Amino acid sequence: MSNRNAKRLRSVACLLACVASAAQAQQLPATAPSAVNPMAVFAVPTAPAAAAPASNNALVPARRFPAPALAGQSRQAHASAVQPLPARLNLYPGQTVVHSIGGSLKRVAVGNGEIVDVTNIGRNEVVVIAKKEGNSTLHLWMEDGRQYSVPIVVGTANAHAVADTVRMLLADMDNIDVHVIADRVVVTGKDVHPALPARLKDLKDIYPQLLDFTSTDPVGMRPMVMMDVQIMEFNTTALEELGIKWDNVINGPGGAWLKDMQRNDYFRLLPESAPFNNLDELPSRLPGTLGHFGIATAITSQINLMMNQGKAVLLASPKLSARSGGSAKFLVGGEVPVPIPQGFGQYSIDFKEYGIKLDIAPVVNGSEEISTTLLAEVSRIDPSVSAMGVPGFLTRRSESEINVRAGDTIVISGLVDSQAAQSVDKLPLLGDIPVLGKLFRSDAFRGNKTELVMFVTPRIITPGSELNQQMIEQGESFRQQGLQQLPPRQQEFVQ
Repeated sequence: MSNRNAKRLRSVACLLACVASAAQAQQLPATAPSAVNPMAVFAVPTAPAAAAPASNNALVPARRFPAPALAGQSRQAHASAVQPLPARLNLYPGQTVVHSIGGSLKRVAVGNGEIVDVTNIGRNEVVVIAKKEGNSTLHLWMEDGRQYSVPIVVGTANAHAVADTVRMLLADMDNIDVHVIADRVVVTGKDVHPALPARLKDLKDIYPQLLDFTSTDPVGMRPMVMMDVQIMEFNTTALEELGIKWDNVINGPGGAWLKDMQRNDYFRLLPESAPFNNLDELPSRLPGTLGHFGIATAITSQINLMMNQGKAVLLASPKLSARSGGSAKFLVGGEVPVPIPQGFGQYSIDFKEYGIKLDIAPVVNGSEEISTTLLAEVSRIDPSVSAMGVPGFLTRRSESEINVRAGDTIVISGLVDSQAAQSVDKLPLLGDIPVLGKLFRSDAFRGNKTELVMFVTPRIITPGSELNQQMIEQGESFRQQGLQQLPPRQQEFVQ
């Protein structure tokens, strides 16, 4: 019984194993194509690969894989993802591509197996794997006798990845396009930003396959910058006068003959326009007739204490416009001829500018940040100093290089000019007496201290900017006001 039972158990186990194998065989075709990578399914070649030749230029037969058994939607998706084999392949090290062949493939080989590796998938597709930089050739033999040769170039890096990086780094630049041509990244564009060539030069140091085919605007349509500058002089004047100031005018000599019209012991009458103010001090009892001749002088003293503070004066308020990278100049004043000896008694004439002078040279970047050099100078003629008939100049100059955003204001100050003067008013002789002479003189001190302050506000002007529209409206308003002041006939001629 034991042997018979053991045989029965072995039979049942074999039957169960056959049933399980049959069930697994029925489920495998429906699940394998969607769960397994097709590239990995055909890793086992049907025939052993031939040994590679010793020479790098010799043809290397490729390994052959069986065609994948795809069905339904999986076969359609695979066919749409595979691209036809192009006339030229441009790859980068480590890149793998799959291409379809228009026909039945018989044999495939590559010229340099150290550069690329090629395998076929069935008879209609090939897989190309780039190994390292270099050039090679893919050779194809078809069943109908046709032959094809496809050049392969393995570049230094992934051109598409480099192009994406370049696009990201140049996202703030207008009028440019980035293309991938073969293994090169080409940047094209017209009327590009002036800062673009320098940035592309830095990128070419990192990515040698980058080509620059951009061109700047030959006319130079760069951003316009308007510099609103206010030059003000803060005047601090100290006028101090302390002392005894005597009147410098006295009454001249005079004479009179008086006679009372009526007199008594209690009162008397005086003329309404009495020339002497001290006659009321005379005794009330006077003879009927009075004769007088003398000098009547009214001398008073006055003590003054005065402090006068100055005020701010606007010297100039120019609005200079210059394009980015250009310059603009402003001058209010004049020029003085200066003779320059040339030898043999000959002279040439040069002219020295004076007045209010302003020079700017702005540069704008893509973030509306402005860098500019600013030269401001205020000068005047000093007649107290001269040489060969040419006067000297009193000059205050400031030269700065600033960075500022459009619309912000920078204040430049510190140009101080100090002047002092002292005067003494005194009576002749009496004012020179030691100690007591101070009672007969007045000392005056006048100090004048001015500080030059500049307020600089740069703005970027475009045809559609609000500032430009305001300036156009203001100019049109001035034009209409000027036309209204002209006679009617001239108005018709101007219009």
